[in-house]
Amino acid sequence: MLRPDRDRTRATRPQRAALGLAALAVVAAAGCLEGFLEPLDTATTGGSSTADPTDTQATTGGAEASGLLGCASPPCTLVLVSQTLDDRIDVFDVGAATPYLRGRIAVDLKPDASGKQTSGNLLDEPYDLLLGDTDLLVAIGHYPDTDQGSLLRFPRAAFADVQPGELVTTGRYFNAGVFSNGVEGEAHGRREGIFLLAHPGGRVLVGVFANNLQTTQWTTPGELLVVDPANLAANPGSVDLGALAKPCLGGWHLEALDAAVTKVAVACDGSESVAVLDLPDDFADAPLADAAAGVTGCGLNLSGDPMWSTQFVAADGAGGFLAVQSQIGAPPQLWHINAACAPVGLPSNMAPDGLEDVRLLRQPVLLRPGGAAAPLWLVAAGPTHDGVVVVRGGKAPALCGVLGGLDLLDPSNSPWALALDGTRTHLAIGAGPTSNPATADGRGQVLWATLEATDLDACQVRASAAVDLNAGMFTASDPSTWSRAPNVVVVAEIGGDA
Repeated sequence: MLRPDRDRTRATRPQRAALGLAALAVVAAAGCLEGFLEPLDTATTGGSSTADPTDTQATTGGAEASGLLGCASPPCTLVLVSQTLDDRIDVFDVGAATPYLRGRIAVDLKPDASGKQTSGNLLDEPYDLLLGDTDLLVAIGHYPDTDQGSLLRFPRAAFADVQPGELVTTGRYFNAGVFSNGVEGEAHGRREGIFLLAHPGGRVLVGVFANNLQTTQWTTPGELLVVDPANLAANPGSVDLGALAKPCLGGWHLEALDAAVTKVAVACDGSESVAVLDLPDDFADAPLADAAAGVTGCGLNLSGDPMWSTQFVAADGAGGFLAVQSQIGAPPQLWHINAACAPVGLPSNMAPDGLEDVRLLRQPVLLRPGGAAAPLWLVAAGPTHDGVVVVRGGKAPALCGVLGGLDLLDPSNSPWALALDGTRTHLAIGAGPTSNPATADGRGQVLWATLEATDLDACQVRASAAVDLNAGMFTASDPSTWSRAPNVVVVAEIGGDA
């Protein structure tokens, strides 16, 4: 088992505080919500009235008018969820007057009749998702085996006849190791290649953790693969994150720092550090190997103490980013870092009254871009404070508030994954068992709520009109309804203005 002192948030540990597309025109690792507020602009925040230039939350096109990923009456807003421990992808329609389940895609490529997926190599683990104009790209952590991952490409047209609430079984597109019905799978052979980031030129970056999550020391450098999603069989380019001046061991979450994706931040959990990668000017056009060879970067050591977990970074909308570190024995440590791998100010673990017990921080999402005012992030928080907290950046980044109104959050569940819509007025939350999801009964939640920014300068934000998208769906005897680890949430807005 993994070290109990570290919050290892993936399906193979307690869970994952999860987690994007441009040329594939996607919204990834970002939740979706529909709301009553105007977009967060200068009238309410003191910040910029334009969208964050680092947003990968683009409006998707696509010709499908019906089915699982179609849009008969644009615009449509979908929330896609990777149920990582239950080998399934759920798709909800939240643009409808009453949100509903569009359908589900089973990704149980190594079937377990019990549905538990916890023994041997039965867990396949769908993780990051990218929805584009024509395809859905899925990172699979443990297929064909526990130490070898794959990328799957599902044509949106393959789901055109899916009826509301229908489960697309694996037999519809996969049998005895062979994919069919237009679905393609390519094994890249890397261990834990589960993080995706789209480049505007059409290529996709795959972040590879490269270590065995069930060991206590993660000493192997991470890797970044450069993939052409239109030709998955092509040999990917490879970036060795161990070749940086500060080697990045166990590379975790990826985040673009600008709209052109010329700079990418990486959380490095094995080395308790972060890296910023500079992509070459010809990244979109050069051969894959040459594009990878042109990547350079810098690193910053955050802590030499292996007790810290360093899994997540989030852009600040002004070229820098937030890095969060947490452990069960101390308040979180927050870093605001620029693109040159230098701290904007001193790291902080300050907390206001009422938040002294916050310990484990998971995925952050940018609520207010930096500019005229300090950037603000919403961050999923776990024991000993299960909820969503607000973090303010700047010279002394710090916890500054809590998201109110989450009355629907079940006390037995903890937020792991967050996602904002393009206007930042709606939030999706993937919440699952606080610990040991493999032994839980599958009553995890996907919450969808409107955000009310009552006073952002004072870090006051509330969730209203919240809906539990999983409400009433759990059946103990039916594993296809279990929700033990909703660790990646994605918002896709289809058919609107790009």
